[in-house]
Amino acid sequence: MIRDYYPGVFHVARELFDELRRYSGNAAFRDVLVPWTEKRGPMIVELLAPLARYGDWRREEYRWADPLEQAYALSRVNDVLLLDFQPALPVGAELPRAHDLHLDVQWPTVTLGEYRTFFTGLAMTLVDEPDFDPFLHEIVTIEPADDPGHPVEILESLWPAVMHGELLFSRSGIRVRGGAQCVVAGIADCAALDDVFLRRYRGTYDASLGWGHNSQWKTDFRRDYRTPTADHLNVDGELDIDDASGLDPELKSAIRDVIRDRYASPQAEARIGERNDVFASHYRVTLPRNRPLRQTPDGRSPAR
Repeated sequence: MIRDYYPGVFHVARELFDELRRYSGNAAFRDVLVPWTEKRGPMIVELLAPLARYGDWRREEYRWADPLEQAYALSRVNDVLLLDFQPALPVGAELPRAHDLHLDVQWPTVTLGEYRTFFTGLAMTLVDEPDFDPFLHEIVTIEPADDPGHPVEILESLWPAVMHGELLFSRSGIRVRGGAQCVVAGIADCAALDDVFLRRYRGTYDASLGWGHNSQWKTDFRRDYRTPTADHLNVDGELDIDDASGLDPELKSAIRDVIRDRYASPQAEARIGERNDVFASHYRVTLPRNRPLRQTPDGRSPAR
């Protein structure tokens, strides 16, 4: 069985990523995605099945192309399929390194309907949540509201969130309106996203950057889970933020914000930067779901 993860099993979705990079036609769904799904779809569904429920799988020993690496490879496919739904990088913005490395080709496009069909065909669930939720939503553009206290309001969903059971596979991209006390343009829509491969409209960072042709595929997919009682974020982090000693409450709060939002506000970045021995990515965070959401001036929703 594939589920035994024998040494040498190949990166199933890397094959698709490479096919999309090479494709120069105008019917990628028909010519690339459908044939790949027919050939490899059952295999990737089986390979990712252990990750679907919180607590069901953990890495006991490293094996090439294990579930975390398989999920990462598929997330790269997801990111290039989303590019056509995104605006261009703002004029005058610094060119992100990921753009220099991966926007050197014209990636093929798909329609939103084709995108939905592809992922539902891999046994994933699409979520179109109408109320702003930082677990499910990635802010793409912000329309400032006249009232500084105007809460974050979703104007448009550009693409849906994708769930694999309880596992968040991809957040939804949204356009929002909000007052300056609730969301700040230039931060929530422009700050570089962590643990994301590629976005057209902003910078990103994941652990593949700077590695070679094969080594970059040893990158792990970041796992966030939503269960009925809590959101469990970055579950493969070595340290639990709630058990961490030597961190004051403000620093813990800043780390929680960064892990939840996948970007650092200037305030959080400065607070974490005061300690050169602290890296937000090392921490796993649990946020109970029975508490109300409270917005802050920089568009973050603190969970304490």
